Amino acid sequence: MTVETIMSFRLEKLKPTDKVCDALQIMHSQQIRNLPVVDENEQFVGLFGIRRLIHLLLPKAAQMERGLKDLSFMPDDLGELYERLEDIGQRPVSDFLEKKKNLLFCKPSTPFPEVLELLNESQDTSLPVIVVKGKKKKLVGMVSAWDVLEKLVINVYAAEKDKLLDTCMEMEFESDPVKQ
Repeated sequence: MTVETIMSFRLEKLKPTDKVCDALQIMHSQQIRNLPVVDENEQFVGLFGIRRLIHLLLPKAAQMERGLKDLSFMPDDLGELYERLEDIGQRPVSDFLEKKKNLLFCKPSTPFPEVLELLNESQDTSLPVIVVKGKKKKLVGMVSAWDVLEKLVINVYAAEKDKLLDTCMEMEFESDPVKQ
């Protein structure tokens, strides 16, 4: 089994110039944690995700490389949070992307065990599926931990259903004297 058999093909995509507030509306309405960003040639630029947004909403003191680890002393002021969100919301998503050089990705031909390993190593719950041609990286889909889980559950359910059906057929055969 490869990524191609479990990845999502129909994607909500962003352009680098799309505003963060528009991305948030899509994320909320579609219940998506990561949105791929592509340029006008459908070349993969990066991911805009909820994890990055949460980081941006932290107070500046916590965002610094060796920033504060304990924020319990800071006031719980939603007004400041809304101001940060309003400021961030009007900026383009390109200002806040997880860039492709820092991102893990997979190809449609990536085997299932390797996808599990990549998802385990990734800081996100989904990976872009990329076709690489020279220096160009074309986005062809996304694969998420949910896609993997869904495929596993469906396969396990199908196997259990087949096993149950076989058992029922055996029992029916054993109890029917005409079939013996």
